[in-house]
Amino acid sequence: MTEKSKKLVEAALFLSQNPISAKSLAQIAGVAEKEAEKLVDELKTEYADRGIEIIQTPLGWQIHVKTELIGKVSHLSPYSDLSEGVLKTLALVVYKHPATQSYLVKMQGNKVYNYIKKLEARGMIKTQKKGRTKEVYVTQEFENYFGTTLDEIKKRVEEQIAEIKAKQAKSKKADVDVE
Repeated sequence: MTEKSKKLVEAALFLSQNPISAKSLAQIAGVAEKEAEKLVDELKTEYADRGIEIIQTPLGWQIHVKTELIGKVSHLSPYSDLSEGVLKTLALVVYKHPATQSYLVKMQGNKVYNYIKKLEARGMIKTQKKGRTKEVYVTQEFENYFGTTLDEIKKRVEEQIAEIKAKQAKSKKADVDVE
């Protein structure tokens, strides 16, 4: 293992918006998979006293801001690594928590199946079979990503929905007054 290999692993983790598997890291660094895993472990140790950490997800490793710090810096990132559709799916899951997959499909269409796969791969949600559908739950990784609790996020979502409904009601009232 060379220092260059370690730097390549670190650079790959830093640049990637998605988790990277041991196989991919090994290819990038030009080492065996076991050696890539050792390099990740070394980096994890080096990051122990820093503001970031390397976490393992079902798809591989990813660099993350430490949970205890995310609340102070999260405003700097608009969660650009999650598409609008994925964020809408998450909002619906939070609002209904747990949401059924059939409800999500009804609200967003068949593209929801891909959003669910992406979110499960990142470890942000989990699904559990329930009859002919699945129930969708957020995980601790979801809370880590957003730097706050499910209850706090649900409260914000409900406030946003209340504001939208109030604006819609005002708009309808204004339409009636015009007639």
